[in-house]
Parts: sequence; C-alpha cells; structure tokens
Amino acid sequence: MCGRFTLTTADVDALARELAARVDEAHRALYRPRWNAAPTDACWMVREGPAGRELLPARFGFSAPGRPALINARAETAPRLPAFRRPFAEARCLVPVDGFYEWVDEDGGRRPRWLHRTGGGLLLLAGLWREEAGGPAFVLLTTPANALVSGLHGRMPAILAPEQADAWLARPDPSLLVPAPEDWLVATPVGSRVNSVLHDDPGCLAPPAPRRQGTLF
Repeated sequence: MCGRFTLTTADVDALARELAARVDEAHRALYRPRWNAAPTDACWMVREGPAGRELLPARFGFSAPGRPALINARAETAPRLPAFRRPFAEARCLVPVDGFYEWVDEDGGRRPRWLHRTGGGLLLLAGLWREEAGGPAFVLLTTPANALVSGLHGRMPAILAPEQADAWLARPDPSLLVPAPEDWLVATPVGSRVNSVLHDDPGCLAPPAPRRQGTLF
C-alpha cells in the first residue's frame, strides 16, 4: 500500500518543464512542496489533455460513501473491478513524487522508511483518475513488492520509467505495471515526525533520533 509520499520540488514551473506538461495559470498559486502528502489531500497529477500533458491539482483518493477513500488499486485486478474499470480504460494519469513512505516493525515500534531514487529526482507513479464533485481525484496502482520493498510491505506503487510515461497515458497497457527494479530505489530511515499527517514540513525527512542506551544498574 502506498498512502504517504513526498513531492519536495519548490518551483511548479520547473516541475512542469521536467514533466513536459502545461500548468494552468489559475493552478500555480495552489502549488506547494509536500513532505507528507496523505489520503484526501490535494496533490498533483499529470493527464493527457487536448493540447498535450497537463499538470493539475487532484484529490488523493476516490470518494467511497460510508467508507474511507479508495487510494490504491491493484494492477492485476483494476481492469475488472467496477470502481476502477472505466478509469483504467479511459482515464490514466501519472503522479509525480520524489519518494514514498513505508513502515517497518522495529524495536517495539513502527519505524518509517522513505523510499526514493538513489540519486534523487522524480518518480512517476502510474495512476487512475476520475472527475468527482470537488474536482479530479486519483488512485495509485500497485504491484507486488520487489525485493527491497518486500521487507516493508507486500505491495508497492507501480513506477514507470520516463520513456514509458507516454505509453501509459496513451493506452491501458498492463505490461507496464510491474515491480520496479531494486536498483531504482533506496530506503532511508527517517524520524517519527512523519507518523502524523499533521506534520508536513522538511522535518519529516530528518534522520531518526538516536536510540537511548539502557543501563545495567
């Protein structure tokens, strides 16, 4: 499951250029860097528009009356499930992030790890979007975890190589939705500040506090 992620790029125009996308003037003022984006937050996605790629704000999660928002869809079953079948066929998107969080049971607690590119930079997550009452919303597609992520969670987001992005936006190709190679990511321990969705600042990526040493007496 991928439920928290980062997009720390400060300049939305620089982000749009990197994504080869257009950003509407009305949306620029809505942009801010994110260190702990969470379900139901306003985040950003790229979709194919009439004049090419568009970078625009969108809610993280499909509304589900009486239930928590749907934030992930399994790549293996999304083409068949009623909630995702039409978006899979007609409304695919990219979700740009520069990392995502998973947690591991360690030393009697849940310890966060930030998964990101070894040398830094964007990750393009495969997503589905639909129009809702408050505007567009998206879910992230997931695949079985690769060897790196499997020690943290059994699933991981479907990460596309830059050269696969156009193909994903153009057609519903399940063959693109496979576990990312292990050397694409590194898992960095971070502090417990990220555990709360109330925190969304650079401190979320700070190293964990040193563990206290016990005494014999």
